[in-house]
Amino acid sequence: LGDHPTTRLSLGALADYLADHDVFSILDVGCGSGVLGIVAAQRGVERIRATDISAGAVEATIANAQLNGVIDHIEVDMAELSTISERHDVVVANILAPVLISMAADLRRLTADDGALIISGILGADHQHVLDALAPMRVEHTTIDAGWASILLTHVR
Repeated sequence: LGDHPTTRLSLGALADYLADHDVFSILDVGCGSGVLGIVAAQRGVERIRATDISAGAVEATIANAQLNGVIDHIEVDMAELSTISERHDVVVANILAPVLISMAADLRRLTADDGALIISGILGADHQHVLDALAPMRVEHTTIDAGWASILLTHVR
């Protein structure tokens, strides 16, 4: 769990954000093993929704949340983003660039006005096209590791 640079980057960005902000709800898009939601629950986030298109990822997230004693705080499903209406304090999406671009409108919509969007799964030297798709959100922080990037964005106020 959490070995890939993009997962480590996402975890770092999420942990930093949680340390500085009161966060009630998180949406983990493309939850994989569930590590991001589990860490958020362990750090006191009350409600986490984790979603993935893979049934195996959903099963892994449920199993890992149970093993870590946080299943009561994590709702796991295979919902399409377009069917989700609730906005979240933090939206995390550790997914490859083409998918982030295809989801850009929903990622913006599901991030609360005063919340944050954390993206990863993108190349450190080649991600402007992803940022363009997420405009008018603005970049607050970028971290690069092993050629991959994690970017925290907020809504323009």
